[in-house]
Amino acid sequence: MSKNSEVPAFVKEQLNEAQKRFAVIQTQAEKTIKEWVAKGQELQATTAKRTKALGNEVRKQAETFQNRIIQAAGVATQSQIKLLTRELSKLSKKVDTLIEKKAPAKSDVRA
Repeated sequence: MSKNSEVPAFVKEQLNEAQKRFAVIQTQAEKTIKEWVAKGQELQATTAKRTKALGNEVRKQAETFQNRIIQAAGVATQSQIKLLTRELSKLSKKVDTLIEKKAPAKSDVRA
């Protein structure tokens, strides 16, 4: 009977040791996962910054290329036409104002 009573004690001891080892392994696994998550987030942030910077650079180069093509073809963009139209409108108003100021003065001189 002594062998039978020793077996459960031996099994309990082995079980306790296994639980302790499992707890250590679980703690190490949690630390590793947290580190991986942090590195993943850092990599994602870095990649997002690089992608945004690259996107801005590509956009600038595309605009420059588009402007070169437009200049080579001798065509104006809609925004350039709108800007020119505004400038022409301003100049037209100034000319009208100058003409109106000079017109009465000429009438007085003739009279």
